[in-house]
Amino acid sequence: MEKIIRLLLLTLFLIPSWGVAADPLKTIQAKSWVKEGLEYFSTQEYDKAIRAFTTAIAIDPNLSNAFNNRGAAYEKKGQYDEAVADLSKALALDPNYGNAYFNRGNTYEKKGQYDQAIGDYTQVIALEPKWVHAFNNRGSVYAKKGDYDKAIEDFTQAIFLDPNSANLLYNRGRIYEKIGQYDKAIRDLTQAIAMDPDPAPPYFCRGMAHWKKGLYDQAIGDLSRAIALDPQDAYAYSYRGSAYEKKGGYDQAVADFTQAITLDPKDANAYNNRGNAYEKKGLREKAIEDFTKAIALNPDFADAYNNRGAAYYNLENNVQALKDLKNAARLGSKGAQQWLSQMGEKW
Repeated sequence: MEKIIRLLLLTLFLIPSWGVAADPLKTIQAKSWVKEGLEYFSTQEYDKAIRAFTTAIAIDPNLSNAFNNRGAAYEKKGQYDEAVADLSKALALDPNYGNAYFNRGNTYEKKGQYDQAIGDYTQVIALEPKWVHAFNNRGSVYAKKGDYDKAIEDFTQAIFLDPNSANLLYNRGRIYEKIGQYDKAIRDLTQAIAMDPDPAPPYFCRGMAHWKKGLYDQAIGDLSRAIALDPQDAYAYSYRGSAYEKKGGYDQAVADFTQAITLDPKDANAYNNRGNAYEKKGLREKAIEDFTKAIALNPDFADAYNNRGAAYYNLENNVQALKDLKNAARLGSKGAQQWLSQMGEKW
């Protein structure tokens, strides 16, 4: 569920460190261009901002914050190499420029260079030990690297520094949910929702924790709220459908899986799940259609082969059932392997 890992506080800090110019008049002119660039940046006119910062640099090439700000604008445009170059130049001019380390860390994270990002955020923390966003962002990078213990440590420190941040509680809660500490996840997410009831992700994540604990009514309640806040979230429909299916509400499950497919027609899991619901309703031909679509989208989908094989078996089409079960077994389905072993069949 990497989809929900999205509340990253990537604020781009744009002001401080002017640097020292030999000519005071040039400094004044350059600062004027930097201020103009910041105005363009604030209205998301990044090309104009870049031109203004470039003019400032041409007038006074020692302005570290002009390089920092232009790097931030390049980052916003997705020009990450240019951003890193400018932010590195800002740091060459001012090695203690925490904002530039922070912005470069954000850029490295966008580039997928997680170790470099962690190094920059760590440098920010060394310079400014109470910089909440640096702990938050480093925690997010640790999570992307799968180092969940360190992620939780960073989010916990961020929460200590800013205990009233719903985003920070959400970020720690989603990691607890990911590693199976569902009660801790529910605690954090409930606090986050109490602080800010409007974002959908905390409801979705808490719904997932309830779902994994087998608390399907609570899961349905949370996922329904997530859907109300974000009707375009296919995953929320899909998991609510699974909760309905667990409760025997097959019609509701089919409706939710259908909506998930409408929102994301390439989601093989949604087709497979709807197929299971159809199978439980006794609509095996429809189930087979869905399993076939899931396999077309993901030819290595062992569960879909296994489920289609079972549906064919129930329709007494043993030839096709055996073929599907063997495919499922080759792809690692333990259920298919066990079934074939009991039948004395090899795969």
